[in-house]
Amino acid sequence: MNKYEDIFSFGKENIEALVQSSTLAAKGFEELVKAYAAYTGQTIDKANATAKALAAAKTPTEFVQLQAQLTKENAESLMAETKKLAEIVNTIVTSSMEPLQARVKAATDLCKVAA
Repeated sequence: MNKYEDIFSFGKENIEALVQSSTLAAKGFEELVKAYAAYTGQTIDKANATAKALAAAKTPTEFVQLQAQLTKENAESLMAETKKLAEIVNTIVTSSMEPLQARVKAATDLCKVAA
């Protein structure tokens, strides 16, 4: 890297990697927001169905059994959805860091050559 052009080119590639990383992160967050919004809509629908089911219970025993069943189902749904959202976040972080990691590797390789 004795030439100014090489230095400017290296800097330009770093900025391009930063822009690419930011773009990937923004797209990923859009996906995350969509998934969260869909889950919120499903949760509202489930809450309405739960209220109707509990209101239709004819005895206190039926009410308690139904409530226990619905609570279990909702907890399982929450765990599954949390896992799904965590996977989306993991994908966002992994994909958006790849361009930056490539630039760090390029800088490290450049330092090894210069040494």
